[in-house]
Amino acid sequence: MIKAFLRARWMVWLSLLVLLVASLLANWLINASLEVALNSWFFALIPLLVIGGCDFWRFRREWSQLQGDVTLLAADQISNPLGQVYFQKIQMLQQTLRQNHDTYRDQEQETVDTLQLWTHQIKTPLTALDLLLQVEPVNASDARLEVGKINRYLTVMLNYLKLTTLNTDLVLTELPLKPLVNETVRDLAKLFIAKDLTVTVETLPTVVSDSQWLRFIFEQLLTNAIKYTPHGSIRIYAKGDAVLVADTGIGILPEDLPRIFEQGYSGYNGRANQKASGLGLFLSRQIAQKLGLHLTVTSKVGVGSTFAIHFPQTRWLAE
Repeated sequence: MIKAFLRARWMVWLSLLVLLVASLLANWLINASLEVALNSWFFALIPLLVIGGCDFWRFRREWSQLQGDVTLLAADQISNPLGQVYFQKIQMLQQTLRQNHDTYRDQEQETVDTLQLWTHQIKTPLTALDLLLQVEPVNASDARLEVGKINRYLTVMLNYLKLTTLNTDLVLTELPLKPLVNETVRDLAKLFIAKDLTVTVETLPTVVSDSQWLRFIFEQLLTNAIKYTPHGSIRIYAKGDAVLVADTGIGILPEDLPRIFEQGYSGYNGRANQKASGLGLFLSRQIAQKLGLHLTVTSKVGVGSTFAIHFPQTRWLAE
């Protein structure tokens, strides 16, 4: 601590030493006696020692406080103006650190809850696949459907974990939507066939976006439409600034619509059928926002639902 005090005050003490040497030199120049010089030094040193002792005591007190819990200190307990500025900066950094810690803890808990929900959901197709494999001969078609469900669950979780780095993974290109949607429909063909649903893809625009992430959004919207459409059809078409995915399914309750894109929220339909993790639509909206898009939904119970992807700019082409 003494070394720290001397380092902090070395300029002051050096200045005082220079003054003392200068006074001695002045006395010698005016031919003053040694006794007069020593007396002047003595009377100068006494107040300097008193002031230095008080300064050392204050430094020692503040040093001891800083060695303890800094959060218990108040700004008025630090007498040095520069020290007060540093102390305020430290307090601001501590507050930011606490906020970041709380945010990280909430995000960590949110991830754990999501993983638990996802684990529960993926057990359904795994159990179904296990039962199918126990029955001879194995129904290959049904087994492939369950494998497809597992693959889609894994894709959702992988994209959920990649969501924080999405900005660095974007590749924006001019993208015709109809080929992309047709490819997504082909990938989900087994699901359409299993429920005997018809699907119509009408003229769609060319947009500037990322094909990988945009395809993920369409896959989630189409999978959701298939899941809650017992019979009828699904239609993908363009209207205004949006591309719409409309189904003739069971619809969404009015009280569920405002929360349908929230993380982990599956609504009445998802809870009733035990089919939804609440991740797909949440991820779709998060990804859409990062792509500069906007997702909306309208629905009527017993009639169907329409999800709309609003694009900031489109160029219409006949496919």
